[in-house]
Amino acid sequence: MDIIRRNTDYALRAAVDLAGRFGAGPVGTKELAQKGRIPYQLACKLMQKLHKAGLVKSEMGPDGGFMLSKEPAEITVREVVEAIQGPLSLSGCLFKKNFCSLSKNCPINSELGNLQKKINGYLDGLTLDRLGKDKK
Repeated sequence: MDIIRRNTDYALRAAVDLAGRFGAGPVGTKELAQKGRIPYQLACKLMQKLHKAGLVKSEMGPDGGFMLSKEPAEITVREVVEAIQGPLSLSGCLFKKNFCSLSKNCPINSELGNLQKKINGYLDGLTLDRLGKDKK
């Protein structure tokens, strides 16, 4: 099972593309789809989710499209992931109370919790700006 799903990967590609064009005006979904090799209809849905999460804003009209709602250095990979697929979770027992009868005395729960914190921390520290720079 993939932790980062294909749709999320596509959304990250589009967001990194927008980060590279930050301040240059809106980019059409068709162009984002072509550059990121994303099926157009899916790109439309992903951009709607990113818009709903407040990560991108849109402008209507013939020269309209999408642009990041804030600086690329202020948008984390975790924000994009959660906008598309929801929170990443190693195990249901980490976030759901009474997930199983062993949850209070589970020998692995605390270690999985530590790993979950490290993953979340890493994704919180990884920004669109950095992904764009790593690409070059």
